Amino acid sequence: MEDSAKERHPFRFLFKFLFFIGVLAAISKVVATQKKEFYGLTESEARAKFEAKLGPRIGEEKASEIADQVIPRLKDSGVIKPDPMEKVVNDAKEVASDAADDIKDAAGKATDKMQDAASKAGDSMKDAVGKIEEKLD
Repeated sequence: MEDSAKERHPFRFLFKFLFFIGVLAAISKVVATQKKEFYGLTESEARAKFEAKLGPRIGEEKASEIADQVIPRLKDSGVIKPDPMEKVVNDAKEVASDAADDIKDAAGKATDKMQDAASKAGDSMKDAVGKIEEKLD
């Protein structure tokens, strides 16, 4: 007589497999729903919403720490958009950097011109001294 405990039941395996797939599908649906709440929000709005949801459960400080980790990932994945002020600040930094580069270039050119002028003045002085010495002799 065969031991029924060791016997493999294909329907039991299929049932466990389908149950596992169902659990995974439910988890992914919950995650997608959670992400949908943040689509189109700015970074500051998403941070405020995230902290408001988690703050009462785990404390404001811990919620802020978790938001610091989650918000950049949502931003990188395109779920949330950057704050308009952040864009303005970044644009201003870029303009300031370009202006600083232009100023450095202009200062370098002015320094080169000053050196050339000083060199020419020195040469003119040498020529004048040479002419004076010739007239004195």
